[in-house]
Amino acid sequence: MASLHQFLPSIFLFIFIIKGNSLPKYPPPSFSCGDGVDFAYPFWQRSQKPNHFGYTSLGVTCINKTPTIELDNNHLYRVKSVNNSENSFVVSFYELGDTTCPVALHDVINNSSFLTYSNNVKLVNFFYNCTVYPSGVEPIKCLQVGARHSYVFLDGSVPKFDWKTNCDSLVTIPMSIESSITTDFGKGMKQGFELKWSTSVECASCEASSGFCVYDNEQMFSCSCGKGGRYENCHERGSVSSKFKWGLLSIGLLICCVIIGVTILYIVKKRKDGIYKRGFNRLPTGGK
Repeated sequence: MASLHQFLPSIFLFIFIIKGNSLPKYPPPSFSCGDGVDFAYPFWQRSQKPNHFGYTSLGVTCINKTPTIELDNNHLYRVKSVNNSENSFVVSFYELGDTTCPVALHDVINNSSFLTYSNNVKLVNFFYNCTVYPSGVEPIKCLQVGARHSYVFLDGSVPKFDWKTNCDSLVTIPMSIESSITTDFGKGMKQGFELKWSTSVECASCEASSGFCVYDNEQMFSCSCGKGGRYENCHERGSVSSKFKWGLLSIGLLICCVIIGVTILYIVKKRKDGIYKRGFNRLPTGGK
């Protein structure tokens, strides 16, 4: 019979897997990075991985006490404020710095199904370092470099011109517009833009039953109802999340395979040792 130490790797693997799939602390805790912006569910701290409450897209990373969030293509944005009663938050470009004449380094693309821009947010188009440009159009004076001009227009108000051919880059970003876009774009970029979140489709049933969405390191969804276990929603606590069922089945199969593999290796090793010993006993011991 195999000794205990032969199964230690399997036991440690089992403990690791169970720990990795344990539920986070209930209820979802509020938190802050230290700059005065307070976060609550559905936001979550990325340091809480592998398991966390909240929507996957609303993970917050604290960088030098500054809360940041990834909205598109791994670009970081600074979270300036959160209004939980209105389901809204304001973000700005993280890399702007203190300049009064900032440059938008990349487009802002909102591909989220539950995040929308607030009504006061407009899309703005920047055309940087244009070598040829139409006459009678006001450029951004602080970004002029020699004969190269840069321009900014509200989406839908771009003059007809071959901007793509004659400018180095074209960038589109959302912005809250309060006055002249040409002279106050720097202020608008620093103020940022407001996003509103709606209930995630996957979490709708869970939240409607007063539960909280939980995701694990495999991004498997489940509903936490405060008394342990993972469910589709809190009205059906006897029905464990189907995704989690498959996760548990996979874990169980993996553990069984490891134990069987270790057992087979142990038996093969014991048989080889027995054959070797019998062969050794039949060796000649010498004669007179």
